[in-house]
Amino acid sequence: MRVLTNEITKRQKEVLLAIYSSLKTAGFPPSLNDLKEKLNVSSNQTVLDLLNALEKKKLIRREGGSARGIVILPLGYEAIGKEPLVRLAGITAAGPAIQAIEQDQWIEYSNGYKKYDHDVFVVKVSGNSMIEAGIYDGDLVLIKKEKEYKSGDIVLARIDDDVTLKRFIYDKGRTYLKPENPMCRIIAITHDTFFLGKMMTNLGK
Repeated sequence: MRVLTNEITKRQKEVLLAIYSSLKTAGFPPSLNDLKEKLNVSSNQTVLDLLNALEKKKLIRREGGSARGIVILPLGYEAIGKEPLVRLAGITAAGPAIQAIEQDQWIEYSNGYKKYDHDVFVVKVSGNSMIEAGIYDGDLVLIKKEKEYKSGDIVLARIDDDVTLKRFIYDKGRTYLKPENPMCRIIAITHDTFFLGKMMTNLGK
């Protein structure tokens, strides 16, 4: 069911715009206190009621365990007439695994966003281990969180506290991360390796 702009109240639209503005300028969603100040109300319950209404209409999603865990869904962006924002989560290695660099920044991304819904984020590539897959140093790649992965997928993997972008290979019972550059070494998958998502598309620089 589609939710059109005229199906949400003025107050609900104000909340959506406040969330969008916080993501765009501060790099993270607003807190309850931020929203109370923006809406000029004194009650937490008033803000929670508005957020509940937006969630029921599938305009936002709230992630448990985080005071600022608010995600605007595609219908929410449509309701306020804004291009979708996707989180720039940090920098990942296309080379030897490097320590993850966290960032609080959101960038506009409209092309194909609805196809992938909301469990997506962007990482910036560092290194040249994936050049034969058309992924170059400085490129931004769109990553989608997945529950299952198949051999051949390009995945974002965490190894201890480091992250890397490589092709996942399963071959005759052996699993490993394969670079797309003959000068770089294969990385064995161990119990310390976790997949954070699968690359959906290369957004370029």
